[in-house]
Amino acid sequence: MKKFILKIWFWRLFIVHKNTLPTKSDRIHPKMEYELMSGGFIWEDEGLWGMQRDLANAFRYVLHHRTKLVLGPINSMGIMGSDNFDKQIFKMAQKYFPDWIGFHESRCSYNPELADRMMRILKVANWRMDKVINDD
Repeated sequence: MKKFILKIWFWRLFIVHKNTLPTKSDRIHPKMEYELMSGGFIWEDEGLWGMQRDLANAFRYVLHHRTKLVLGPINSMGIMGSDNFDKQIFKMAQKYFPDWIGFHESRCSYNPELADRMMRILKVANWRMDKVINDD
């Protein structure tokens, strides 16, 4: 029931904000970061930093699923949501933001070079988080 309510909430948010995300980048090499709350990666040119909080929360599922697509089945991680739920929200977002730069094929499909880079960034992020948690 909780997932059903979330889906309706996200659907409403996606309709209200339909096609409001950037479709092109003005950056040659946009910065990519690990987004802790989603367990996914985000590029600085995607328009998600500083966006309305509720929409950003909905996009956490999108970011997580997209990261799993880029990493491939071997490196995939399960941090939040179920694979099926994440995929459904991802497809719903694609429907309402079809030209969003974050859905560009280079950011949504398996890429060994990018996957390796993401795994290295993730390793450092995990190390930092462990350090913060265990630092007395």
